[in-house]
Amino acid sequence: MTVTKVLYYNWDPYFEQPMQGGGVSIYCRNLIDYLSQQTDDQINFLYSGFDYTFFRKQPYIKQVYNKRHPNTPTFSLVNSPVTAPAKFSFQEPLENIENPVLEKCFQQFLGEFGPFEIIHFHNLEGITANCLKLAKESGAKVVFSLHNYWAVCPEVNLWRMNSSPCQNYLEGRACVSCIQEVVILDLELTVRKVYHLGSLLGFDRQSLPVRLSEKIYRAFYSRIWYQLNVRSKSPLSNRLEITGKDLPQFADLYRKRRQEIVSIINRYVDVAISVSERTTSIYEQYGVNSDRLITQYIGSQAAHFQIPPNNPATYSPGQPFQLIYLGTSRKDKGFYFLLEALLSLPEEELNSLDLVIASRIIDAAELAMAVQQKGQLLSLAQSLHRFRYYPGYKYENIPTMLDGIHLGVVPPLWEDNLPQVTFELLACGVPVLCSNRGGAQEFVRHPAFIFDPAKEGDFPQKLRTIRENPHLLTEFWKEARPVKTVEQHLKELSNIYSLNFL
Repeated sequence: MTVTKVLYYNWDPYFEQPMQGGGVSIYCRNLIDYLSQQTDDQINFLYSGFDYTFFRKQPYIKQVYNKRHPNTPTFSLVNSPVTAPAKFSFQEPLENIENPVLEKCFQQFLGEFGPFEIIHFHNLEGITANCLKLAKESGAKVVFSLHNYWAVCPEVNLWRMNSSPCQNYLEGRACVSCIQEVVILDLELTVRKVYHLGSLLGFDRQSLPVRLSEKIYRAFYSRIWYQLNVRSKSPLSNRLEITGKDLPQFADLYRKRRQEIVSIINRYVDVAISVSERTTSIYEQYGVNSDRLITQYIGSQAAHFQIPPNNPATYSPGQPFQLIYLGTSRKDKGFYFLLEALLSLPEEELNSLDLVIASRIIDAAELAMAVQQKGQLLSLAQSLHRFRYYPGYKYENIPTMLDGIHLGVVPPLWEDNLPQVTFELLACGVPVLCSNRGGAQEFVRHPAFIFDPAKEGDFPQKLRTIRENPHLLTEFWKEARPVKTVEQHLKELSNIYSLNFL
């Protein structure tokens, strides 16, 4: 049997807790779980933009212990000049295209630990687009999974100023002031150096010494160092003059970023895998050649869930209707949209509604908004028949949590490539009411269960129609797309790997 040497790249070390790369990291973990057990292929994993050290400044490659997959050679590109995730490099758009120091390190890695027959990039955060070129020139087949919109959007989600979908970047002018969150890179890098120092001493990120050190440093920085830093480094501490002529110069950096990265993909990527038809359509719109793009729905471990005993749950008008929001409490995910939409419902509809929210806020940028919305949430809870809130959940407990639920809501306001929570709900026999943004609608497919968040009153009307016509909950399953297993997905991925690339 032929053994294929494969390299997977993702910025986040998926084997560490807490994972910071979201669904992509879970996907990488599941992918390597299967391949390491079911194939003879030699799987390698590289991450970058996360590890930093007090002891050296230049980037270098270090082999690290992968406690999830001890037999998988795993490498870190330490001290990457491009810090991940993308928000840390937003202000330096051209760094996403090329960085000679980083690329020299990456090229040396390919020479020392390759050759790899297949190099599969799950994102390019933490490295540069030019690494696609280096991978191709090494003789590998280059596969790039489009889990998000990083290649055409430095914010990653095509989500403008944390308020609305970005449909026109105005030749880069819309990008200049897009991210409003204050990103303190010095603080983040020092915390990551603390993580790295802890690992050298045998402590992981969740250990008490590391967590305590991080907490002390963050407190020190916020109270003392931040004030000194602002006084010495703030661009507003000295005289400043900007004219209208400067804006096009800044905008041109973002325009060049998009054009150059799309060009590199078209020249050096053999296959760009979109996780939904909507993602494919958006990348085609922004210039990625259609002959490079393949739509392939990923598999989910949720497909192996045992359907809860009371699902699909039957419902009759007049009884409490059980509705759940599962996932991250973020504005772009539609969480606050959902709260406002439910508050607009008549009192009699709320009185017969059981609402379950299973979510944990881990993004500091969302914390202030959550505090503001707490009053609305408590006000809503008083009108409901019943309200349950779970501050996070374990993956294996999802079926128990979904037992008896009539409907799940997946309401993204951005073009969410394919929310994983869609799979978890469907696999547990729970119909899904989703927005028409992103890929979730491609698994729902029934028009009665797809709403337009830009159309006032559409969500309440769709919810009301479902409750008044319970037969729709049964009809839903005639249209819904089945959830793929990881095994089914990997077989399809193997076919892509075996294609003869030009």
